[in-house]
Amino acid sequence: MACGGRGGTGWSSLPADLLLTVFALLPSDVDRIRFRAVCAGWGAAAAAWRPRPWLVGSVTDRSGRAAGAMSSFWLSPGGGLLPFAANVPPGLDYLSSSSHGYLALSDPRISPKAILLLNPLTGRRVHLPPIGFFSNWLDLTTVVLSADPATAAEWAAVAVGFPTTCLAYYSSATGAWARLDFRVPGYAGVEHYEGRFYVAFKSRICICEVDGDAPAVIPLEHVDADGDADASDDDDDDDDKLPGGGRRVVDTHLVECGGQLLLVSVHDDVVYNSDDDVVGMAGLAVDDGGNKGGDARAVEAHRVEWLGDGAVRLVRVVDIGLNNLFLGRNRAFALSGAEFPCCRANCIFLVDRQGQPDGVVRVLGMESQSARHEETICQDDGRQGPSSTGWARRGWFFPNY
Repeated sequence: MACGGRGGTGWSSLPADLLLTVFALLPSDVDRIRFRAVCAGWGAAAAAWRPRPWLVGSVTDRSGRAAGAMSSFWLSPGGGLLPFAANVPPGLDYLSSSSHGYLALSDPRISPKAILLLNPLTGRRVHLPPIGFFSNWLDLTTVVLSADPATAAEWAAVAVGFPTTCLAYYSSATGAWARLDFRVPGYAGVEHYEGRFYVAFKSRICICEVDGDAPAVIPLEHVDADGDADASDDDDDDDDKLPGGGRRVVDTHLVECGGQLLLVSVHDDVVYNSDDDVVGMAGLAVDDGGNKGGDARAVEAHRVEWLGDGAVRLVRVVDIGLNNLFLGRNRAFALSGAEFPCCRANCIFLVDRQGQPDGVVRVLGMESQSARHEETICQDDGRQGPSSTGWARRGWFFPNY
């Protein structure tokens, strides 16, 4: 289709609001990609359209078979999850959701296993080498990119697994992974913020120093509200409890939200009275819905306040305004409810029951930490029967057109 024309005539002169209306009505992402490629005017009009977050995962039966089959859902304006067919080539295993619009996949036919970054909208593929030092690298949960490989001259990535035995740092300049020593008994959050990679678990925040010959993870000094350095041991059993709550950290996330870096902790909602109440792997308390109080969750957010000289202060956040947080054991992100009408303001969309076949999405309201609104959204991909309802992996994904 020609996009030329002189004197304000032709396809290129169509009003931007009309073009955006047409763009929003297109039936598939492939059509939207072609629409944007017509000419600069059409691409500029389409840039105003806000895509919906996706929930993606690999489907498996109860015995672990068919782990490569993917399910994908849109988050609808009504708050439900609508199944759709994502443009992912068959035969690839879903590992994690990455940043800048990429999914982290692997090809089970290739050995040794390696990561394939795929933009499911543009079809762009980025092949990464195997991570030889992960104890079980197929437990990869997060790959965070510093920039879009499609547009950046140089870029980097940090990969983390569960449980976190170490981190992996990749530089496009070297084309290789480097090991970063960082061991914690749970899920650690990673974010690229203002040109640096950060990693956190519980209240421990570290910076990834990668410019030298020996990349390393450097802890930042944590200063409390009185200005005193926090000398608490991160391995102490009480370190992962909310003040006065007795709840323990299940997951930790770092999220850039409104230009600020948030540390977000997901706690189980059970008060532990004895060691018998603690369940899980390597001392990590995980409530699986048994008779110890159910599987309720509590989420606490803190803003990272930078004090200089490698010190930070955590400031409690009880209201994120029009923003929403999308959390799961993958790359976490924030979206504005003003720009994305399908998102409710001041809410957290939490993918829960990780590692269990029947996962749920919890919608937690931030307006009241003590009387929190909560509802559950269950995925429904149209499959029937007990052999097809399990999810091996699942996580939020934000597409990049």
